[in-house]
Amino acid sequence: MKKINIQLFLFCPVPEDQKPINDYIGLKENSLTNWTTISFKRFQIKLIFRIILVFLFFSFIRSFFLSDLNFLLEWILQNFFITFLFFNFFFSIIIFRWNQLKQQLNKSIFIYEETSWYDSQFWEKPFSILKNDRLLSTQHIELIIKRSFFTFAQLLVFLIFFQFF
Repeated sequence: MKKINIQLFLFCPVPEDQKPINDYIGLKENSLTNWTTISFKRFQIKLIFRIILVFLFFSFIRSFFLSDLNFLLEWILQNFFITFLFFNFFFSIIIFRWNQLKQQLNKSIFIYEETSWYDSQFWEKPFSILKNDRLLSTQHIELIIKRSFFTFAQLLVFLIFFQFF
């Protein structure tokens, strides 16, 4: 049974750089997106640490434009607003990438480019590969998307909150 699965995988006509499993591995190993796959507690710690770093970065850049200390509170709130806006943009990209990968894994027919002439080819996944892809999609990727979307929503609430100051 395992030989058949390995043979199906080896005789897959899809080029290596277009396989969804390689996209998954790439997203997991990418330093910008791999921290969304870790445990929830470590995710929260890293998120808070990165928010502080980005806040300090924007504060440093904007410190050259601070002319009057009377507006210090407003300046700090604006820095928080910019930081949360940055992270909302970042999480929207992360959600889009993981959602795109989830859709590719769930499809039974995979569309790929064999050459650079944009000649779309179709490959129907064998049941064993489709089953593994869907398992990966439901057990890992959906959780990452839910966590990222929840974080995106929380950051959006902060953005709305800072909008009123």
